[in-house]
Amino acid sequence: MVDASRTVLKYYLYRATSGPGFTYPIYTLFLLLNGLSFTAIGIIATVQSLIVVGGEIPTGYIGDRIGRRNSLLIAAVLFLISNAGYLFATDIWGFLFVFGTLSFGHTFVSGSGSAWLYDTLQEHDIEGEFTRISGRAGAINGVVMAATMIAGGLLYVVDPFYPFYAAVAFSTLNIGIVAFLPKNAAYDDDREHDGEGEALAMLDALPVIKDRIVSRELRWFVVYMALFSGALMTADMYIQPVVRDALEQSYGPVLSAYGIPEAATLGFFYASFMVVRAVGSDYASNVEAWLGVRKTVFLLPMTIAVFYLVPVLFPVAVFPMFFVMKGANSLIFPITGRYVNEQIASVGRATVISAIAMVRSVAGVPFRVGSGMFADLYSPIAAVAALGGVFAVGGVLIHLFAPPVRKQDEPETEMAAEAGPAESVD
Repeated sequence: MVDASRTVLKYYLYRATSGPGFTYPIYTLFLLLNGLSFTAIGIIATVQSLIVVGGEIPTGYIGDRIGRRNSLLIAAVLFLISNAGYLFATDIWGFLFVFGTLSFGHTFVSGSGSAWLYDTLQEHDIEGEFTRISGRAGAINGVVMAATMIAGGLLYVVDPFYPFYAAVAFSTLNIGIVAFLPKNAAYDDDREHDGEGEALAMLDALPVIKDRIVSRELRWFVVYMALFSGALMTADMYIQPVVRDALEQSYGPVLSAYGIPEAATLGFFYASFMVVRAVGSDYASNVEAWLGVRKTVFLLPMTIAVFYLVPVLFPVAVFPMFFVMKGANSLIFPITGRYVNEQIASVGRATVISAIAMVRSVAGVPFRVGSGMFADLYSPIAAVAALGGVFAVGGVLIHLFAPPVRKQDEPETEMAAEAGPAESVD
């Protein structure tokens, strides 16, 4: 068996190169530069959502059939194709291909990425380290994204195509790293004929998905996290207009006086988000040990919701609001990832996790449409406040009448953090 520390190091390298931020702060500017309207950009976002909804379960199933490592390899190739596509796309059809390929690639990661890590740690009897390792990997990814976001904004000022050349280089490197990740033992070539690691047939997968999602351990957790993704994470789409307006009102004259380009400013601003996200992700296991899963999934989202409401009365709170959103979300992701993995058997794990991701994507659609209409009627910051209010009411009701995490799981998690590797609840 491959040494656990070497495998974890390879995983950290994979995460470091899996999401370069060269293009993130400037892709909207690049689309506008190519003549696309905001309506066209909205159409592209809608198509992306449809691809995610339609692709999550099939790609999760593929991950369970061909192996999680191979699924991650397919995703890496699709990300390379997407980044290269920017260099050739000139109209809405070209960019539909670019962003459609990107979204399709993410569906291969959403289930298989978490499933691969949990199964790999389980093979080494250290699955109790999932939150710490997943959080540390998220921190590494955040630091790399911060640096590449700054670089992307500066490169864009020099030449609009340079950030995409850099993204292509990173994507190529990522493919090579994924190829050296070990397969999960159940998919190892030496064991493929011994009857182990046999994936579910597609018809068998559907009832398994249904049984796990509606199980007592997960049904209200899935509903709550769908509300979290829809109501709170939808605010991410308002970062650019809200920050742009806030910067213009507060520091606009200073930026103009020093001739600082908009793209460079956004690069540094998004980079600061990634630093906060990296720190939060690295401390996820500490928060889990301190609060437990049950308290964490209540307190952190509620904190985000409260910060969404504050800028309506105090506009200066816009900046800390987004920092809280990014930081708290980076804490929640590894903790909830471990909880979900512990409720699912290894066979079909990627399929079920992808199905949960699909539910969260579906839940986001009405929030995006509704908040968009609200923003047109009032303002983007008012739309963000409305999202926070909806979540606060819905989240409190769910916790009062149908707690998303079983109460007995909290002390188990806390004891596991003190005693070492935890056993799966299954």
